[in-house]
Parts: sequence; C-alpha cells; structure tokens
Amino acid sequence: MDINRLLVSQPTTPHLEVCTPTYLGSPTPGSSSPSTVPSSSELAAIQEELQTVLEYVDHGMILKSFDTLSRLTDIIVTNCEQLGLVSDNAASTSTTKSTASQEIDQKAGFWTGLNNCWLFAFSHYANARSQDQQLKEPHLHHLHNSVKTWADALEKYGLVNYEMGLWEQDILEAIEVCLISASLFSSSGVDDLL
Repeated sequence: MDINRLLVSQPTTPHLEVCTPTYLGSPTPGSSSPSTVPSSSELAAIQEELQTVLEYVDHGMILKSFDTLSRLTDIIVTNCEQLGLVSDNAASTSTTKSTASQEIDQKAGFWTGLNNCWLFAFSHYANARSQDQQLKEPHLHHLHNSVKTWADALEKYGLVNYEMGLWEQDILEAIEVCLISASLFSSSGVDDLL
C-alpha cells in the first residue's frame, strides 16, 4: 500500500512498548540548543517510515507495524510544534495568503496520511503471518490507552477529530471493533488450537 494513495483517499507478550518521548531538534553532542526550525527532512523521514508501516502490514508483520506506528505517532505528538504541524503556524510564518493555504493543505494531508495509516493497519490486524506477529487483546488495550493519551496532548492545539489532527474517535472505534473480534475469536476456542 502506498502512503500517497492514503493521503489522497480519505515487550514480551504484549510487546507494544510505552514510548519514551523523542524530541526532534534536541541538542546533538557539541551543540548547545535544540533546533527550532522544523525540517522538511524530518517530516519526509517520518513519511518514509509510515510507508514502511504499510509494507509491514502488507507482509503480515502486524505487531511490528503497530510498534513502528506507535513510535512514530509518539514522535509526531511530542514534536508537533517543532514539525510545524500545528494549525496556526502557517498563518504566522507565511508571507502570502496562497502560501499559508498551501502549508495548511500540506499539514492536513500529513495528518490524513497518518490517520489512514492507523485505519489501514487496524483493517488488516487479523492478517498476521505468524502467531508471534498477532495483535492480542493486551496490545489493543495498550493502543487504546495510547490513542487517548496522544489525543489529550494534542487537544490544546485543536488537533483532535478534525481534518487536521488525530482522528481519535475513528481510531478508537477501529480498536473497539478489533477488541470485539479478538474477544469472539478467543471465546470460540479457536485461539486454543493455534
């Protein structure tokens, strides 16, 4: 699955780890202060990794895809201002109305791509190629809590459940569908056969 198509269309067991915030532009050895200018290369690197997530999903590496997607989302949420993903940055930094509009469209496209990546991954969560790549109930509960935490952090920027920002409600609904499916699957005894 190509991330560009998504942009156009709208530890043990459990393995998903709690992400330690990663701050972009942190001082590197020998430098004294973090970078405050968002780098297009940082966004490009994140988009490249989102493409990798889609490839993991396509290859049945479900747990790995959610590990990577969680890590990337944590980086995005923690650094949304530095990445220039906050809605009011464009108006204040752009010299023309048309440039501001383009920046807003790019930001909205980035958020749409991230959200569609989550929804695509959840729509394929049952397609794990092996048992160790399956997403189990504890993983889903962890993801549910993570999404709520990310939404709480983004709320102050107005980046929740709008065109620009995290689609908390849609993602939580996708998790709930997976939880219902996982619950039915395990209660049917089929899980014991694996």
